[in-house]
Amino acid sequence: MEVPMSEQAPWWRQFWPWMLISLPASAVVGSLITIWLAVSSADSLVVDDYYREGRAINRTIARDQRATELGLVATVDRAPDGVRLSLRADAAIDWPAGIVLRLVHATRAEEDRDLDLRALGAGHYVAIGETLPQAGRWTAHLESPAGDWRLAAPVDASASGWRIDARSAARTGGDR
Repeated sequence: MEVPMSEQAPWWRQFWPWMLISLPASAVVGSLITIWLAVSSADSLVVDDYYREGRAINRTIARDQRATELGLVATVDRAPDGVRLSLRADAAIDWPAGIVLRLVHATRAEEDRDLDLRALGAGHYVAIGETLPQAGRWTAHLESPAGDWRLAAPVDASASGWRIDARSAARTGGDR
């Protein structure tokens, strides 16, 4: 038995027209969100000068190898007064009067920061009033002021302390 046209519900009360309309409508909404993300986010991962960065790779590898030869191990800890860093070496080394710990965020360059640590003596350093990040994926870079060695390793910011070992960074390929 067929329903007369006067008794059928109008098209906007039917399921199938809305189902067919929702597919292209969701594609439009998705593309608008994608455009908004592309316009509002910075392209911070792009390096402007690839040639200069490429030349620096050999110097970076040599500094990483020097840290491995010295057997450098750094331990970074949160302290009530700031950040504490302890350096240990298997070979004799002159400890610098100050050192910079560079924390590089995995995806947001605007969150990168440098911590200036001053020497307390015998490879111990402190940055009074500084704090370590509480969460996220970071890479810690520690270099001698003279530029002859470098420690770099990915760190988990949620951990209470970090250990940066030149030997384990060399085995895993480190962070270039």
